[in-house]
Amino acid sequence: MGGQWRALHLARLTCLASAGFHPRPCHPAVDSSPPSADLVVPDSPHRESAESLLRWAIGVLDLDAETDDQGHVTIRLPEKDRPAWNGKDEITATDSGSAGNADELLTLDGPLGRWLLEKLVASDGVVHARPSGQPISVGDVSTRLFPAYSVDNGQFHLAGCQLTDHPFLRLTFAGTEEDPNVRHVFVAPDGSTVSDELVARLGLDRLEPAGKPTPRIDEAALRSLAGAGRRIAAKNSTVRDPAAQSTEPLLTAVVWVRHVDGRLQFEIGENSEELAFSGWARLLEPKPWKARRSGRETFHLAATDDGAIDAAEEMAVCQQSGRRVLRQDLVTCSVTEQQVLPEFTEKCPVTGRPALRSEFSACEQCRQRVSRSNLQGGLCQACRELAPVRKDDPRLAWVMGEHRGLERWNRWRLAETETVYIARADGLLKRLLVVVDKESLAVRRLATAGRFSSDWVDVTPTQQSELLR
Repeated sequence: MGGQWRALHLARLTCLASAGFHPRPCHPAVDSSPPSADLVVPDSPHRESAESLLRWAIGVLDLDAETDDQGHVTIRLPEKDRPAWNGKDEITATDSGSAGNADELLTLDGPLGRWLLEKLVASDGVVHARPSGQPISVGDVSTRLFPAYSVDNGQFHLAGCQLTDHPFLRLTFAGTEEDPNVRHVFVAPDGSTVSDELVARLGLDRLEPAGKPTPRIDEAALRSLAGAGRRIAAKNSTVRDPAAQSTEPLLTAVVWVRHVDGRLQFEIGENSEELAFSGWARLLEPKPWKARRSGRETFHLAATDDGAIDAAEEMAVCQQSGRRVLRQDLVTCSVTEQQVLPEFTEKCPVTGRPALRSEFSACEQCRQRVSRSNLQGGLCQACRELAPVRKDDPRLAWVMGEHRGLERWNRWRLAETETVYIARADGLLKRLLVVVDKESLAVRRLATAGRFSSDWVDVTPTQQSELLR
């Protein structure tokens, strides 16, 4: 029985599958002599039963058929096909495990199976199909993308969208006596193997009719892809014997997979931004738009008061002006912690942090305008933390090099802010305070006080000239 099955199997494969490009009626005879060598059968994880393949064929052929609760399928034959079935107007078929009252079995070796496969390739030697559920139209693309995005006080639309069909190939091979399930081998448009992951993601294992009009593929390109598929099948064969006969595919299906290229355009007022997208239509997922200024990736767009479009998550309101701006354009007042535009602040020379201009006061000693949070007892932090220094301290030496008269004083203490040096000398009876601009070394304040007095008295211009020379 095994030899008979193999002979029938080989004859069926040679006839039906070699008809992939030149279909013809084929009714192989049964020969009890075994073939000279084992058949080479591709080892593919993509398998299905012959019954499943034939039920799929019935759907692809759009035959008038119904399936009952027991799984019996009744096909109402087109009038032109009735002569091949002795004038019958319908055929009832089922799988081999539950024949019942069925006329035919859904097997590849049976008359119905051969008839269905021959009808599938009757036009140009192949069957055309598409992955189930892949986006087909521009409307499908917008339906998939649009719900992910929102635009405050604006709108968005497709600024361009092109869908193109790319031919993948599915070669279907018969199984073995031990495992009669058919095996599918998939070929990418460039002739390479399609990974198992991509087969599932693109839906190549769930096909439906391609519909009309069917995309066209050049015969030379089809032959090239089919040849690549045979080489892939041979590489994945279960038998490595060089003398073994290669099985031909039972069925060749061109699977038209759609690729999409397009742009989304977001508009708020007179300004607009775009987001390009590209990829296999079935795998198309919304991707975030990246703002040029903030660099934030987002699905929610908004505009500042000056019209710049950016991520809504990066928008904030200036608590002084009420203007809607980017959060990165605001600064935090170090006194009130309000988020405000820099134009309403100035930087405290002691802390280096911004504060609202209304939150500044003058230090009673160095007379710099500093943030109020930095004042204690009328003195800024720099004046409160004067530290002892030697005369050869580079900062003090720099000041004395410009104002030689200061070298007569000893016991110096020094502090600095971003803009000035604050130096104090303590003598036996008198103290000297000098505040010097860090860039120009100009004296901003020169004052004296008694040894134990906290009241500084500014010197006159004449006294200043005497003290500094």
